[in-house]
Amino acid sequence: MSKSDESADKAQQQKRTPVTRHNYHSLIEQRMQQAQEDGLFDNLPGAGKPQSLDDDALVPTEDRAGYRLLKANGFAPPWIEARREIAEERAGLETWLEQANRRWPYLEAAGRAALRVAHRRKLDDLQRLILTFNLKTPRGVEQLETLRMAEELLKLGTPHKERVKG
Repeated sequence: MSKSDESADKAQQQKRTPVTRHNYHSLIEQRMQQAQEDGLFDNLPGAGKPQSLDDDALVPTEDRAGYRLLKANGFAPPWIEARREIAEERAGLETWLEQANRRWPYLEAAGRAALRVAHRRKLDDLQRLILTFNLKTPRGVEQLETLRMAEELLKLGTPHKERVKG
């Protein structure tokens, strides 16, 4: 192999940058920018018109009528309702935890023990909701991460400012 062939191989290898999580988004943006400059996004059907977000093409045919009926009456599929309930429980737990941590320094040992029991019960209830959600959701619906109990239990007795720093 001649020196010019070796230098050409080295130059080719240097040009290729492996796609990593860090540069993946910039690569997509470069390709989108290039496509836009090439005019690939010009004169697309429906350009300048509002999108139709009521399209239910991704809903299985046998479920479409049921989902339309739910939507028309102000309801959502069961897993969406369950996700809302989980979000409400998380918010309620966070509020309860803030109040409990404000009272914590002023409590006797018995009061702290009662708060620990109540905290564990609330965490168990939330964990049960998450597990039920994950078991009942249809394929294609993102599963929720379960609680990391050890970390959650440590939040009681720790002021919010210290939890955010750590």
